[in-house]
Amino acid sequence: MIIDLDRAKKIPLYLQIRSKIAGLIEKGLLQPGSRLPATRDLAGSLDVSRNTVVLAYQELEVSGIITSQVGKGSFVCKHLPPGISSPGRDTEMTMSFEGLFSTGWMKSHAPLLSVMEQISYAEDDPDMISLASALPDRDLFPLGEFRNCLQSAMRRYGSDLLMSGSPRGFKPLFEYLPLFLARRSVICESDNIMIVNGIQQGLSLVGQLFVDPGDTVILENLTYPGALGVFRSLQANCIGIPVDSDGIRVDILENVLRRRSAKLLYTIPTFQNPTSTILSIERRKRLIEICRENQVIIIEDDYAHELNFEGVEALPLKAWDECDGIIYMGSFSEILFPGIRLSWILASRSVLDRLLLIKESSDLYTNRILQGALLEFSLRGFLDKHLKRKRLVYRKRRDIMLEAMEKHFPVEVSWQKPKGGLFQWVDLPSTIDALSVLLKGRELGVVFAPDRMFSVEEWERGGFRLGFADVREEKIERGIRILGDILKEVIL
Repeated sequence: MIIDLDRAKKIPLYLQIRSKIAGLIEKGLLQPGSRLPATRDLAGSLDVSRNTVVLAYQELEVSGIITSQVGKGSFVCKHLPPGISSPGRDTEMTMSFEGLFSTGWMKSHAPLLSVMEQISYAEDDPDMISLASALPDRDLFPLGEFRNCLQSAMRRYGSDLLMSGSPRGFKPLFEYLPLFLARRSVICESDNIMIVNGIQQGLSLVGQLFVDPGDTVILENLTYPGALGVFRSLQANCIGIPVDSDGIRVDILENVLRRRSAKLLYTIPTFQNPTSTILSIERRKRLIEICRENQVIIIEDDYAHELNFEGVEALPLKAWDECDGIIYMGSFSEILFPGIRLSWILASRSVLDRLLLIKESSDLYTNRILQGALLEFSLRGFLDKHLKRKRLVYRKRRDIMLEAMEKHFPVEVSWQKPKGGLFQWVDLPSTIDALSVLLKGRELGVVFAPDRMFSVEEWERGGFRLGFADVREEKIERGIRILGDILKEVIL
């Protein structure tokens, strides 16, 4: 098998190998059922480490393109997934996109593509137990109340909701938000708020405003994949700071900033994604001090503030911000409906005015009908009622998951009890690769989100994320039992 690698490119070699093999299969040069070279042999012929080829094969296996059998080797799957052409197809007339994708895309998204595709594919299977989901339970949606609020908003605001609007958002909603945020002890003026289509858009806007190629952006390691995708696509130099049971390690952050300058720091201090940790009060205050001393802008993502199961709320960093050095983001998508894609950015006026210009150049304005309905939903008390119910259900599912883990997981695996949010993080021994556990779990009907989806530092392994919000109690118990059996097998 002939594979040409371009070592001058910034694309990792394992991704180049993966793409080349996929291309050979797509062109029919490698037939379904044919055996691939042994990893050691291919590594020798390409003059790369064996681990590089192993990673490439793992990516292909997760994508459903090849299958591996212990003691026999790796083979092209007999039934290929959509996107890979069947034998006999006239590949000469088919446009091949391999090798044409931008370097920015390859660096920011390609490493996650195969894992994300496999998880999404599995979630569409009704027999699959998906513990990978970050979505809420749709059966908890108060559809009747929201439908009534849509009608009420149309009666109250009429044709105003059907007109184009300001990129800042629907004025009655962003004027209401200071009252909503005051419940989080964040005191602000409506002039400092803009409505965006989800936190993901907010991160993109902030990234476009501040990040030039080569700028350093600091994130927690592990972190939200969407943030990694934004900053890597802008060709930022992303540095990960470890997270422990009390949140981001501010001592390590301080040492890093002594050696190099950074422009932005992205953090999820409350119910951190994926670990669900809560940054301690002492570290919150110290984090603000360190960033102020080093002129680093903090982006605070407070996506799930209200999903607290223990009753003691942590004040956002923004509540202590005396210098306007924090860009604060929150969302109604996670605490209400993901489909409404309504979030906000709170920032200094000088920053906000520039963000508005960038937003106006991309999508002009955010859906006004949904903003009006959301405002009605909040003012009528439906949001608080919905959150109360959601917290009770999610807390019960968290407890069921924890009980099942205590019962079925081996002692070598560790975890902490999350005090809120949507996720449970599981730490694995350093000798266990979460991706290999995912592949075995998929075969037995269970999927989860492995560590490599969230890692800032390439291939740092440590564990996996389990979602409990959108999983029924009986499936939680069964899924954890299956994972427990797999973990006992791979650890032994």
